[in-house]
Amino acid sequence: MFKKMITLSAFVALFAGASNAAVVFEDDFSSYGATTELNADSAFFGGNWAVSGGTVDYLVEGSDFGNLCVGGGSCIDLDGSTNDAGLFSSISFAAGSYVLDLSLFGSGRGSTESVTISLGNWSTTIGSIGSTDDASGSWAFSTDGGALTFQNAGGDNIGAILSDVTLSAVPLPAGLPLLATGLGLIGLIGRRRKATKA
Repeated sequence: MFKKMITLSAFVALFAGASNAAVVFEDDFSSYGATTELNADSAFFGGNWAVSGGTVDYLVEGSDFGNLCVGGGSCIDLDGSTNDAGLFSSISFAAGSYVLDLSLFGSGRGSTESVTISLGNWSTTIGSIGSTDDASGSWAFSTDGGALTFQNAGGDNIGAILSDVTLSAVPLPAGLPLLATGLGLIGLIGRRRKATKA
């Protein structure tokens, strides 16, 4: 019974931090301009994002191709206008545990897309995103750190549409060091009692 209580306490302490996740990066792409920018380069994104190995398009509602932004506002077409989908990379993040929330949609132009999302040694691929599909989601993971990247497979000028990205760090629960100390003391007391009986 005592071992079960210790195991349950450790489990609760380890996972209690997820509810206290702190936002470390957030972008709804609304701050980069009032008009569409085809083949937007790294400089266009003011240091928040880099584009390499191809292109992405920055789209704005009310401007060219802005109708592709689901729910209005601004968005990113992850397969720019050069027949070569670019790697869309954020600033770098430290090793740790994170929760990634994002809004990702089909191209709206009749294609099926696949997008690989990575941060350090963590990666996931969302495949078979239909033209009108909502592939938005939330992922909890641990990583060795690095840039958050999005890579659309293909290279046909038609990509998945990214409209919101929020990355939150999951802190080490405040009680975890205290729990570890307490468990260590319990173990030490148990050893002493065992040694005294022998």
